[in-house]
Amino acid sequence: MLKLVKYDFRRDRDKFLAVFVIIILAQIGLGFTKLHDYERFTLNGIAYVIAGLIFLVMAAKTFFNNINSYNRRLVPVRTLNTVLSPLVLYLALMLGIILIALIHFGVYLSMYPSSFLPENFWTVGLLVLLQAYWFAGYIMLTLMVSITVARSVKFKGRVWIGLATAYLLQNGIFYLEYFIFKSNFTAWESVFQFEVIDEMDTANGIQLIQGHLNLAPLLFEAVIAVLLIAVIIKLVNKRVDI
Repeated sequence: MLKLVKYDFRRDRDKFLAVFVIIILAQIGLGFTKLHDYERFTLNGIAYVIAGLIFLVMAAKTFFNNINSYNRRLVPVRTLNTVLSPLVLYLALMLGIILIALIHFGVYLSMYPSSFLPENFWTVGLLVLLQAYWFAGYIMLTLMVSITVARSVKFKGRVWIGLATAYLLQNGIFYLEYFIFKSNFTAWESVFQFEVIDEMDTANGIQLIQGHLNLAPLLFEAVIAVLLIAVIIKLVNKRVDI
């Protein structure tokens, strides 16, 4: 499968590298602006999110091209590898963005004191980072299912069927998860909530609330992810209509 991932990367290598270069230049440019710290921080985050969305679209396009490529289907590889290669490629690209963001944050901390950070920032930050990474992969997986379903139907309206499938998957699964567990692993409602505590206990008297992992919703989402992959493989094996 790694050979397939390597091939997919080489096919659009220049585009991927261009996005990385642009995001780095954008962050450097923001560093020289005269914006307030919170405004600069917001724009930094938006830039990383935009880069992630661009990679999401590019990886989804790679998957679309793969399942519709006659030459790709002639390659003697397992369907599972063909299905997972664009997902692995996307997760690898997201790791690249995370690495750039961590380097960026490290440079920021080398220039300014870290006393402004809330209590348990590193614990919560790592948890949020894992949540974001898992959520990104989940969104990519739902898009892959939507693309496969849309290409499997033999009548008009494929685009709308794909959009409807993506909407139902992304909202229906999380609604069902919340209905069962009253929470979910990828929930964002408490990510940036904080409380004021005694300043004698911490440097700035602020502590982030979130700091635990919901294992039950995580296992539920993992099972759903396996089922979604099985659905994609089943549809691709039936030779998606091109």
